[in-house]
Amino acid sequence: MLNKLTNIRIDSACNSPSIKEHKSLLVFDFSLDIPSHQAEIHENTIKIIFSNVPLNMPEGIYKVLDGIISFVEIKQQGEDIEVFLHLDFPSNFEVKTIKGIPSQFEVYIDRSPLIGVLKGRKITINPGFSKKTKSPTGLFMHIPMMGIAKKLNFLLSNCKAESKITWKKDPEERNLKDLDCEILIDLYTEVSPKKESGFKVYYDEKNETSLKLAECINKAMEEKLQLPNLGIFQKSFGYTGNIFPIGVIPAMENVRIDDALLRDVDYRNKVAQSVFNGLIRFYYQVRGGN
Repeated sequence: MLNKLTNIRIDSACNSPSIKEHKSLLVFDFSLDIPSHQAEIHENTIKIIFSNVPLNMPEGIYKVLDGIISFVEIKQQGEDIEVFLHLDFPSNFEVKTIKGIPSQFEVYIDRSPLIGVLKGRKITINPGFSKKTKSPTGLFMHIPMMGIAKKLNFLLSNCKAESKITWKKDPEERNLKDLDCEILIDLYTEVSPKKESGFKVYYDEKNETSLKLAECINKAMEEKLQLPNLGIFQKSFGYTGNIFPIGVIPAMENVRIDDALLRDVDYRNKVAQSVFNGLIRFYYQVRGGN
């Protein structure tokens, strides 16, 4: 039986064991044995060559977008397979192999550069709450919003940010008058009068930095989510102090496809990951790491 590369698995779930250990994991499945290989890193790209083995899966680009890995490019080059792991930050990696059927070639990419970006950042997440809903299936806002908030809070705290959620069991717990944070993220749903499907981001009309933050998060959501991008809009938040507020609407409350996605744990993970990616981009590119 001919040995082949049959699959690539990208473990970028918010609650995966590798993420908890500050590593991103990619697994290459070979039908029989691990072929001879070489791996090297140059700036932000890890190149891996598997020698004398055919590719039994589609060539192309596979998005990851987990904060450290942008995408994976894989192609057959003669008798060899070439893999390029494109990173958002220079990082280190290690390889582990597991023999079996299939045999597994594991690549662990160090996520610690993200700690350098987020460490000590004070970020507050405010999940929306409502006793009424326009959901076609009766889904209340706080159920998916709290799910997203907890996943985002984990990703931020895991990278040493000073992240917190405004309430846990009772929305009356939250105090939005004495906020000790740099960024405040309101998470909620909206009712679309035209029943447009999609996501949107709001920024504070009196805060230019809030606009830049909204642009970073909106772009990251566009890259990660399958719903249409409805755009960036201004509003008056009314928060006092040196706070950059934004409002994140991951889906429309009264649109059936949006409602289905809000019920989907995988979609909630993607929303949390995309907001996290936007925050990384904001602090690194806009704030210059300061």
